[in-house]
Amino acid sequence: MSTPSAIYSNPSTTKHFTINKTDKHTTNGKTTGPSQFVLDAGIIDKDQPSTPNQTYLGDLRSQVTTLQDDLNEFLTERMQRENSIGKEEEWEKTLLDGGE
Repeated sequence: MSTPSAIYSNPSTTKHFTINKTDKHTTNGKTTGPSQFVLDAGIIDKDQPSTPNQTYLGDLRSQVTTLQDDLNEFLTERMQRENSIGKEEEWEKTLLDGGE
């Protein structure tokens, strides 16, 4: 049986995401659920996913969670990089145009 995969594509880049079936996967995603700030404040995650069953669907569920984490981390990094570039361009324009 095949493993879950995804492809991110836009005009400037394409990235393939695949799952290594031999890695340990869990339903507790790193990029889903409450933030660490909220957890540190003492909030209890009442919607925390249950542990996956050791079945085909349970394994698939945990693999999809890992895939979602990989995608979220990639997109967050990409957005931060683009935001940083945008700020540098604004600063350069302000400097060259003699802004405030």
